Amino acid sequence: MESVRLALSLLETIAANGPIGVSTLARKLGEPKTTVHRSLQTLHAAGWIRSPDRSVEHGRQRLWTLSPKLLSLGQRAGHPRLRDTSLPIMEELRNTTRETIHLMVPQDRVVVLIERLDSPQPLRIVRPLGGRSLLHVASNGKAVLAHLSAKEQEAYLARPLKASTQYTITDSNELRAELERVRKNGYAVSLGELDEGVRAVAAPILAPSGAPSGAISISCPAQRLPDDRIARYGGLVRSAAEE
Repeated sequence: MESVRLALSLLETIAANGPIGVSTLARKLGEPKTTVHRSLQTLHAAGWIRSPDRSVEHGRQRLWTLSPKLLSLGQRAGHPRLRDTSLPIMEELRNTTRETIHLMVPQDRVVVLIERLDSPQPLRIVRPLGGRSLLHVASNGKAVLAHLSAKEQEAYLARPLKASTQYTITDSNELRAELERVRKNGYAVSLGELDEGVRAVAAPILAPSGAPSGAISISCPAQRLPDDRIARYGGLVRSAAEE
């Protein structure tokens, strides 16, 4: 059972931090490096992780990421109905905007990317499936956070708000005001807050109870989403989420 616990912990840590090396993994998990190395080799042999970094051939440490096998399993196991229902709507939204469309679902303090349709344009935003973003940072995350209960929001705001870029909102009062705008407009924006030079507009997918079950977004290089286009894209993504 201990080996299973360690394997699952490794997968979770790689998902949140990868590409990552054995030394960092051992430090984060508080486990001996040799034990972590053995578990990594087992996961690699089973096809659950991979090492795209070839620097080990030159004497540097091997870095690990999740394999497509694990990401594919996650897509099938997590929210299959939401994903299958959303795909044709996402395709229509991509065809209309010619930008990248993301579908994310909430998990604790983050949103997780479960599907992505890429922009047909050469310069586009590509985030890995299974990638996570803090709720207050990504447009999808803010769309979800704005529709959590007051108790859940305050629990989130009670902890420090980490910055991903210089534009990330890290003041709790400023974030409260931002969430009020999200509820009023029906969509959230991220203006370089997750990645500098990237803008995104997202809307929550709400269950009949009003609780957010996910969020859908349009993401693109900042120059293709000027201020005067945000409201139009906000209306498109809001309609897609409602559908």
